Amino acid sequence: MTRNNQISVQSPGWVLIGACLILAVNCALLWGHELDDALIYARYLQNFIDGNGYVYNPGEYVNGLTSPLFGYLSIIPAFILGDARDGVMLVSVLAAFASMISFYYVLRLFITSHSMAALPALLSALASITYINLGMEASLFTALIALSFYLYFKVRHFSLGLCIGLAILARPEGVFLVPAMALMTLFGDKSWPAIKCYLIPTLLVGSQLVFNYLYYDALLPSSGLAKLSQGESGLWGANNFLLTLLGLFRFGVTHIGSWSIFFALLLLAICSILVQSARRYLVLSFTFLAFYTSFFALLNLPAQAWYYAIHYSLFWSYVALGVYGLCKKFLFDGDTAVNSGLIIFMLGGLFLQEPRLLSELGKTVREDYMEIGIWLSQNTAEDASVAVVEIGTIGWYSKRRIIDILGLVTADVSSYVAAGDFESWLKLFPPDYIMVHDPLWEFESAIGQVSQEGGLQEVASFTFPGFKLYAFNSSESAR
Repeated sequence: MTRNNQISVQSPGWVLIGACLILAVNCALLWGHELDDALIYARYLQNFIDGNGYVYNPGEYVNGLTSPLFGYLSIIPAFILGDARDGVMLVSVLAAFASMISFYYVLRLFITSHSMAALPALLSALASITYINLGMEASLFTALIALSFYLYFKVRHFSLGLCIGLAILARPEGVFLVPAMALMTLFGDKSWPAIKCYLIPTLLVGSQLVFNYLYYDALLPSSGLAKLSQGESGLWGANNFLLTLLGLFRFGVTHIGSWSIFFALLLLAICSILVQSARRYLVLSFTFLAFYTSFFALLNLPAQAWYYAIHYSLFWSYVALGVYGLCKKFLFDGDTAVNSGLIIFMLGGLFLQEPRLLSELGKTVREDYMEIGIWLSQNTAEDASVAVVEIGTIGWYSKRRIIDILGLVTADVSSYVAAGDFESWLKLFPPDYIMVHDPLWEFESAIGQVSQEGGLQEVASFTFPGFKLYAFNSSESAR
């Protein structure tokens, strides 16, 4: 066996199968996991199924969904399963499988070993970041990014255009594939797609914008504008996205947050440069990641876990390439050594990582919000409105009209947020109730102004530690 053929093409795909089995079992065990923002999607879908329109609050046509594709894909499962929460969870789980498999096929373009090409899938199946994002569009986005890379290197331009269009509908940041691939083509490949390849993504994105305008009377989703406004206001502080990325990397790679494991993986990722055949992939993916990260960092956007999913997926692909490069350079029996190492890694992950992961994520993320939502559904009138900062869980369980203090699903609030004004929304949308944290969060400062004017009455029967509920002086009051 020559050094160039150390890694057998006939290596078994047991790592990919094992990773998929781990993912399947974990997703089944964590099916009840409820992410606050995922319940925003669920409420839109449930209202649509119930005949109230594709809206968050019935009668209020505000587009609070930044991933239209994820929402559309979830409609049929939600209708069949009878619960929108199950619909978004099913699509999210299936997308997680698709993401793992897509990156596997991307790496098979550069790696002859099935086992090493499946290493990112194993890392994904054992990482908490995968399960933290269940119910959101993160895995759908990463799957489409990986598929776009695959189609680019296979020079399937028409299919690539379709995939990029879908990636943009999965998350608007998918548009950064365009400049990344354009630069690669300009300085390397020199093979530009035919004009017809640009038509499909243009039609897809254009159709969505037309729908937004006709249905919601706004081209862009209010949730996206609200996030931009939050960044403009400096709400989350300087360099928040980058600082959180460093912290989440440690958290997301291993649930126990081991810096030693992270740095070991980082060294392996750096070794990916040893794989000469993958250098175009490294340049393309890193260029895309640079555009993507700069967008969030420069605009000071909030550091949400699902924004970082693509960082982990690409990082794990670099790790696999690094392992492959080291084996090609130093080992004569690469598969035997790597397979043995992967078995040890998988068993270690199952025995050390799984118990912690399941105990931490095996229940609703915000049980306090769930209990508050149920309390509101039982103790306020059906037509009551409630103003809150975090709307997902409370909105789902309360089944009340929600006024979003940060403007994700409430029109015209984001412009105030951009100016650092967290009080003027009250004049536009005076609620029957406002729920705040105790002590107050910065965004809840409007409560002080109204309290001084004598316009509030604390609801004594609302007894949740760390929170207070106030009723505005009106005909509406808690029972």
